[in-house]
Amino acid sequence: MELSPKKYALVAMNLPVEGFFTYEIPLELEDSIVPGMRVLAPFGRRIVTGYVVALEKESPVKGIKRVIDVLDDAPLFDAKRLKFFQWLASYYFAPPGEVFSLAHPSEAGVKSQRRFRITEKGREFLSSAKTPRSGSEGLIIEILSATRDFTGLPSLTKKFKKGSLYSTLFRLKKDGLIEEDMFLKGRKTRLENFVSLRYAEEVSRDGLSDKEISVIAFLEKRNDTPAALLKKELGNMDTAVKKLLKRGLIDIVKKEKAKNPLKDLSPRLYNFAPNKEQEDAIEEISRGMGKGFSPYLLYGITGSGKTLVYLKLIEKVVESGKKAMYLLPEIALTERPLSYLLSRFPGRVRVLHSGLTGGERYEEWRRILKGDFDVIVGARSSLFSPAGGLGLIIVDEEHDPSYKQEEGVRYNARDAALMLGKILEIPVILGSATPSVETFYNARTGKITPVYLKKRVGGITMPDVEILDMKKNKGEVISGRLISAIKETVDKGEQALLFLNRRGFSRLLTCRDCGNTVTCLNCSVSLTLHKGENLLKCHYCGHGVPIPDVCPKCGGHNLKNPGIGTEKVEEEVRRLFPGIRTARLDRDIASKKGAAGKVFESVEKRDVDVLIGTQMVAKGHHFPGITLVGIISGDTSLNMPDFRSAERTFQLVSQASGRAGRETHGARVIIQTVNPEHFCFQKAAEHDYEGFFEEEFKAREDAGYPPCLRLAGIRMEGIKEESVERASSRAAAIIQRLATHVRGIIVLGPAPALIPRLKGLYRFHMLIKSKDASALNRFLAAFKKEFLALKQPGVAVYMDIDPVSTV
Repeated sequence: MELSPKKYALVAMNLPVEGFFTYEIPLELEDSIVPGMRVLAPFGRRIVTGYVVALEKESPVKGIKRVIDVLDDAPLFDAKRLKFFQWLASYYFAPPGEVFSLAHPSEAGVKSQRRFRITEKGREFLSSAKTPRSGSEGLIIEILSATRDFTGLPSLTKKFKKGSLYSTLFRLKKDGLIEEDMFLKGRKTRLENFVSLRYAEEVSRDGLSDKEISVIAFLEKRNDTPAALLKKELGNMDTAVKKLLKRGLIDIVKKEKAKNPLKDLSPRLYNFAPNKEQEDAIEEISRGMGKGFSPYLLYGITGSGKTLVYLKLIEKVVESGKKAMYLLPEIALTERPLSYLLSRFPGRVRVLHSGLTGGERYEEWRRILKGDFDVIVGARSSLFSPAGGLGLIIVDEEHDPSYKQEEGVRYNARDAALMLGKILEIPVILGSATPSVETFYNARTGKITPVYLKKRVGGITMPDVEILDMKKNKGEVISGRLISAIKETVDKGEQALLFLNRRGFSRLLTCRDCGNTVTCLNCSVSLTLHKGENLLKCHYCGHGVPIPDVCPKCGGHNLKNPGIGTEKVEEEVRRLFPGIRTARLDRDIASKKGAAGKVFESVEKRDVDVLIGTQMVAKGHHFPGITLVGIISGDTSLNMPDFRSAERTFQLVSQASGRAGRETHGARVIIQTVNPEHFCFQKAAEHDYEGFFEEEFKAREDAGYPPCLRLAGIRMEGIKEESVERASSRAAAIIQRLATHVRGIIVLGPAPALIPRLKGLYRFHMLIKSKDASALNRFLAAFKKEFLALKQPGVAVYMDIDPVSTV
């Protein structure tokens, strides 16, 4: 018995709206639409992109609208990824369509410039007496036959008034009658010649020269090949190619030059053998492979060789026929793992992060969609790539707050990776020398299997740590003790690292006459002085103004810049040590493409004596020549009014300290602080993470913060302060009433956020605590439903589940 076709699509619209919407599927698209594809559909007066999540035979809804067209010729996600995206939307209270939009880069959207051209097969079809195509297909072929160049999608849309344009194009592409190319607006397109066989069937060799036969044989194995690659593989075949073109056996067309974001990265061999600890770790995790979901914490001290463990496990996964995903929190951390993986899996490594150009990101995503990879390396967004066949997910530096997305869908990639691993039934490794308190607690309570690396590779000892009380050295950027240590280090031909987690020259500019501090026009924060750029800049919204000669308020000339940043530290080092070779790495430097890699290369080649940087240099890097680390101000993060401030400080100090003495004994670390007795510094000096965990866990337990309780943040934002304050009061009333019906709910606030105005918006926030995650989720769902029903014009409400910061 033949099943009746499914005529309705359940669609998540790419809009900030809740739920799914039912659309009728037109007859001509019934064979083209499957779950996981994007469609165009009317929504109100607009035409909007949506994501098909299910197909149905019947619908109780009357008078529903029709899908206009389908945008993909293959699904962007399968049933398991669909389940993952639905979990993300539910857990993080995010509109489903916005979650599904994470499945592809913006360059793959409808607004990207797609182009089409008729093929030689299409021209032959048009001139032959074969059965004509349908009206819509015939129209497109006729339009494209008018030129040998590509025709842009906007131009086709204007000429194609009726029918489903996208699905028609897919059918013609599938039959080889037309071909597609793409370029991105605003970017110079580089073209190169591609050589392809004109006919799909095997070509006769009769009458062909040996060189012509070689070209044909090569193209039969991998058709549509760049002419440069053909020349590289077979030698100079220009004459043979010209003869084959004249015979009508091949085509030569110009296409956009393939992008390779890894072209400037040299492969690096890793032929060193694992030590006993590493072998045990590899063996233990390997036992979990192929046996379903297995979460691990690879807890290894700095310099213990976690990267080699990852690499060997990736080898095992790929050998088993599966693929691996390797996440890192920052772009700067991807280069070393990538260079190792390129040597082991040439041409089979894909990279995804925000440092790529739009074209590079699109090409990498497209290759992943086709399955052209063994390993994906990237930042948090890589988690949503269409990677099929995964057998392992690695989340390195799992403690890093960069894994948390602070805008849009506010997910944590570490937690999302665990859920994806659970859905895909594969192992997930969380790695860190300083695990988050939540992760280590889960390892202690049996939710995650801990695997330990307690010794540095080669038996190298941890550096000696000295805590220096800076209350006696007020006003000094670099203490006399640290100055002496830098001189000794450089004189011995070794390198030093100076760490300060604040970029710029000075954190503010203040008038000593009237007390005015120059603040941002959009945010309730002082502007940071960047001397090299002659700018005062806001580190939140990017607003910048030239450094004034006089006070903007009183006109006085007594402007001072208290506080320090990495730029000021660099200037001070150069003043103290004329002729010294310095390098600085912070977000200002790293924003230029390739700049971070050049800094790291210079340090590795010993072309730098003193490296100055923020957290970018404090984690994950291996600098054999660094034997001294100076923490300029250990209190920068400790003074933040956030329950994680001690944890952040311990992690940053420990990670920065871990850059010292990676291959030599006798390295040292000097921590400058005005809080020398604080347990986070004491435990960091002792390299005692577990001791720190015990102290911090007690503090969290007493105050009622994660992991002892679950936490959610609610924030209201708007242009008018009074509107936001009024909405906050109404939200508080709803929450207090709901809290009387749900046991264990604790409410803090509402109150103005620590930064009351950010990027032009006033902000009020609340914190909701509960021991029961399910109860918290139900409570927040009830609140959101009631609050949205109030329709507060000009005020947006955001839910932040498991916030990493309460600032």
